[in-house]
Amino acid sequence: PETYWPVIQRICDDNEILSVADEVVTGFGRLGEWFGSTTYEIKPDLIAFAKGVTSGYLPLGGVLVNDKVADTIIAKGGEFTHGFTYSGHPVSCAVAIANIKILAEDKVIDQVKNHTAPYLAKRWQSLIDHPIVGEARARGLVAALEICKDKNTGTRFAAEQNVGSLCRDLAIENGLVLRAVGDTMIIAPPLIITHEQIDELITKAISTLDATAAAVQRI
Repeated sequence: PETYWPVIQRICDDNEILSVADEVVTGFGRLGEWFGSTTYEIKPDLIAFAKGVTSGYLPLGGVLVNDKVADTIIAKGGEFTHGFTYSGHPVSCAVAIANIKILAEDKVIDQVKNHTAPYLAKRWQSLIDHPIVGEARARGLVAALEICKDKNTGTRFAAEQNVGSLCRDLAIENGLVLRAVGDTMIIAPPLIITHEQIDELITKAISTLDATAAAVQRI
C-alpha cells in the first residue's frame, strides 16, 4: 500500500533507528524521480547506489549519508574514512558526471515521470487479461508479471516445471529481455524508451506469454 514506506519512516524516526535505502536499481530516474526514496516519501539516513549513476557504461557505486551519520562518524573517529583500492576511479567518476548532466539537461527523468512511465503502466496492465497472468504491476520504468497456473485462485505452477525460466527463454527467442525471479517476470527498460517501443514490448510480451502457455501444456 502507498502508506507502507511512510509508516516505516515514522517507526524509524520515533525509535531513532537508522534507515538504509538500497537504490542500486531505483536510483537516478528508474521510478521517475532522482531516487526512489522520493517516490515513496521517505528520507533514509544512508542510500546505496550504483547502476544508474553511470547508466551502466562503467562500473561505479557508492553510499550517500546524511549529516547526522557523517557528523557522528567524524566526531567518534576523527575522520570519515570510506574507501577501497579502486574507489573514486577518475574515468568512472567522469562518466557518472557526464551521465548525470545528460539526465538533468535533457530532462530524461521528467520524461519518465510524466510520459513514458504512465504509458508503460497503462499498456502493461492490459497483460492481466492473459490466461496465465495472475498479476501485472508497474512503477516508473520497472514492471512485473506473476505467472500463475490458475489466475482466479493465484495457484502457481509446480516449481519443478520452471515456468519462469521457460518464459524467459521464449522471450529472448522473441527478441524481448525478461528477467525471471521464480515465476515473476520483470522488465526494466531504458529510461529513453519511446511509446512506440513500449507498444512493441507489449506485443512481444503477449506473444511470449502465448508461447509459454502452449509450452506448459506439453510439459
